[in-house]
Amino acid sequence: MYAMKKHFLIGASALAMMSPAFAGDLVASQQAEEAAQAGGAGPEIILVTARRRSEALTGVPTAASVIDGQALLERGGATTAGELLADQPSVRFNNLNSSITSEISMRASSTARATNGDPSVGLFRNGSYIAGGGVGGRNFARLDYLDIGRVEVLRGTQGALYGRNAVGGAVNIISAEPVFENTGYLRANYGFDNESVQLQGAANFALSDTVAFRLSADIVEQDSGFFYNPQNDVYFDQQSGHGLRGQVRWREGNWDVVLLAETQELTTPTIHYQIDIPAGTPGFPGGYTQPVFSYPWNTPPRASQDIDAVQFRVGYDLEGARLSSTTLWRVRNSQYDLDNDAINPEELANAVAAGQISPFTPLDPNTSSFVVDETSLFSQDVHLTGDAMGGRLEWLVGGEFLSYDSSFSVTTTRTPTVADPSPGNIAPAQLDFESAAAYGLLSYDLTERFNITGELRYTRDTRSISARMFDLATGAPLGGAARVIDAEIDADNLSYNFTAAYDLSDTALAYLKIGTSYRAGGFNTRLSDPRAPNPVVVLFDNENSTSYELGFRGTTPGGTYFAVAGYFTQLRDLIAQVDDGCFVGSTVCPVSAVAYLTNAGDAESWGIEAELSRSFDIGRGTGRIALSASRQEGEVTAGPLSGLSLAQVPEWLASASFSLNYPLSDTISFHGNALLSTQSGGRQELTATSVELDDYQLLNLRAGLDIGSYRITAYATNALDQLYFVARAPTINRYNQPRVIGIELGYRW
Repeated sequence: MYAMKKHFLIGASALAMMSPAFAGDLVASQQAEEAAQAGGAGPEIILVTARRRSEALTGVPTAASVIDGQALLERGGATTAGELLADQPSVRFNNLNSSITSEISMRASSTARATNGDPSVGLFRNGSYIAGGGVGGRNFARLDYLDIGRVEVLRGTQGALYGRNAVGGAVNIISAEPVFENTGYLRANYGFDNESVQLQGAANFALSDTVAFRLSADIVEQDSGFFYNPQNDVYFDQQSGHGLRGQVRWREGNWDVVLLAETQELTTPTIHYQIDIPAGTPGFPGGYTQPVFSYPWNTPPRASQDIDAVQFRVGYDLEGARLSSTTLWRVRNSQYDLDNDAINPEELANAVAAGQISPFTPLDPNTSSFVVDETSLFSQDVHLTGDAMGGRLEWLVGGEFLSYDSSFSVTTTRTPTVADPSPGNIAPAQLDFESAAAYGLLSYDLTERFNITGELRYTRDTRSISARMFDLATGAPLGGAARVIDAEIDADNLSYNFTAAYDLSDTALAYLKIGTSYRAGGFNTRLSDPRAPNPVVVLFDNENSTSYELGFRGTTPGGTYFAVAGYFTQLRDLIAQVDDGCFVGSTVCPVSAVAYLTNAGDAESWGIEAELSRSFDIGRGTGRIALSASRQEGEVTAGPLSGLSLAQVPEWLASASFSLNYPLSDTISFHGNALLSTQSGGRQELTATSVELDDYQLLNLRAGLDIGSYRITAYATNALDQLYFVARAPTINRYNQPRVIGIELGYRW
């Protein structure tokens, strides 16, 4: 297979020149620099670390994609996971209006949503796992999108090398590293429709032949928006704050060391929703529906996320092997406020007077929740890679330790009464998690065209919880024994991947992959109202999966990149999100539902996905078209929910992107990009009465001029101004962001 790898390096070069999604990074990666120095096919080769070692993308026998800095520049960058992953097949961003509660899923993997459960997709920054914790740990933070070098998207089970929670796949955002030249950029963005100002930039300095420094910054200021709270004169989708990152790189001899420190202080868009109760609902004779964009909360909407992190990466060339060490310390503080009844006293009185709401409906307009979580995370990964037998045998051995603790609390307020004078309660919880793992890989070329690879990982997890509830006024314990939670879970797991790959031609590869993974079990700490019909259950166990995948990828003689993969996944002890049966308008429990996780039995999912990309000349200019599509389904096959379709799994996801660069003179060129992403089919919840997911077709447009080192761009996100439901529950609707038209100015040096 050594010859095959050389062929794929050549194919990767062609692919890189063909497509911004596979073009050279905004700054050259460490691996590309090394390839160029070694006399390889050049820095345009797309080298990835999908299997924790550097190799050409087209030679990786798994469903992997790379989004690089240049591709993001053509699309206008990304500040959310939805923007970042909009063109990826089988990848869905579960948008709950706030980055703190939103979530990424892949290949029909389940979502945790409004719980403190772990995600089903591994979230990594520069190779370090950053997910977990009470709130904010199922999505990347805005800081993670700052100054991206490239993004590696690995679809399908990745449990052997990436560990826990990579059931659906993994996303590794790799920050642009310091390089040994003086370079940088500045971008200023103004959105007219939401009055947003965003500034991003990076400055890179070569302090010597062996030391380089890079400083990156992000500033956002948006006091306006689309979703308004008139009682407090504030927008739910406002955001304000900054992110700052500094990196120092030392490279000399066999050493390559990067020290990164970063911080974020951010007011971020918060949870918002419309109350929509039809006439005739018990307690609502005339029905009650709020405006689409104006919600009369008396609790001021607010969300924030602050982050401090330090990462230390070391690479050492052992002359025949390479040692890599990555250490991360990260503290994430996430908070949000929620009006549980979504109404204020004056609005309630008017609705009662109008006959919309019965005066006997037990609504308390002063019921609110204030959620706070501080998660401190430490991780250490060390692995060694090398080869033997003239390159026919490649090996990897490594170990990882992960530890995080999450101090999590929910404060709930209410109107004191004579019967119950309490102003509310506070429910603090302390979640501690420790995990240690050892993993390895052996890859052997049986012939020049046929390769087999085995990956194995053993993991030992310990997770504990301590949770209570106290009266806000007196501090006295509340809830009796049901609110005294002290529990621990000890679990181990052995995950594997086996891959057989065959070189069909010089630039095409077929592979068969069988692998396992697990999603960590845990605890539900936000317990139900005592009146709940289906009260929260504290404990849920690990979810385990086995996945089978068949794929083809490569480049055609004409220079078209293609990738096709089909998969079938079996899930045991599926971790699914359900709720306690409460809802505004209920005669039994008239407050917002508490969502929680439970093991819902066994399930199966399947799907097929395809990508196609090609570049071409248009006169003196160049263009590129990229298409992706995926079809997926899943259902519960055993247990009390047997026969139900898996929630949050669209039947179809598709995207089409077109980019154009055309020189108008020696110093002026036109650039443009159109990105269409669509979704159709699927169910919202894991219930027999669930509504369907809303279909959508989102079109983003960009066009502008490059004038020397300057760039000016006009853009429209959601250019067709489509309004759809991003989520629905009984009595509650959540909507997407309408169209934003804006202008962006950029400068490079």
